[in-house]
Amino acid sequence: MREYPGTPEEAFAQSIEGVYLAEQLARARREGRITTVPHDPARPVNTFWDLHHGGNDAVSIWFHQRIGLRDHFIRFMEGSGESYSYYVREMQALGYVWGTHYLPHDADRRFPGAETNPTIKDMLESLGLRNFEVVQRIVDLTAGIQALRDDFSSYWFDDANCAEGLRHLGLYRKQWNDTLGCWRETPREDGHQHAADALRQKAQGYSAPSARGFRRKHRYRSAMAA
Repeated sequence: MREYPGTPEEAFAQSIEGVYLAEQLARARREGRITTVPHDPARPVNTFWDLHHGGNDAVSIWFHQRIGLRDHFIRFMEGSGESYSYYVREMQALGYVWGTHYLPHDADRRFPGAETNPTIKDMLESLGLRNFEVVQRIVDLTAGIQALRDDFSSYWFDDANCAEGLRHLGLYRKQWNDTLGCWRETPREDGHQHAADALRQKAQGYSAPSARGFRRKHRYRSAMAA
């Protein structure tokens, strides 16, 4: 049984225990990287997606622009129980010029016995989106989360348009093992993980343009959740 905190400092410490991105978010706030981050109409907008199948069919999307060495997250969108056409309509209404849409590993998967059914990528293409990259599934989820932590120092967030996504990131935490009295190395599946999983596509799959015009890719060996 865990004791209640006796001081504000203890309460704060307990509030961030097991939170995957606590240090990264705190540093971003200290450095003023959670602020007003306007859309630059001269730059393309990339998107990073998480698609949760079954249950509430949750979708989370981060909207991103690369400005110099900075990764600007200008908007976050989420929903559940909606068709893909709903998200595409909402996206197109923003008036952005699109770059690349980064989808999770199973977005182009065809299941045995359903080879003629469209994939998620097929459905999004039929709705008018183009230029997709399906991010590889990773071997070790912990490695993917660490990649996100390592990548976070270049992230700038619009505090208004990304407010809900930032709230999810602040609540993205490990599961608690009551039997052993310690944190598990797996995320709690309480709905907050979707925003983090979408943002992780950036760390795992984004190709950053270099000064010479080449593109450098993060590559992680495949297998667990992505």
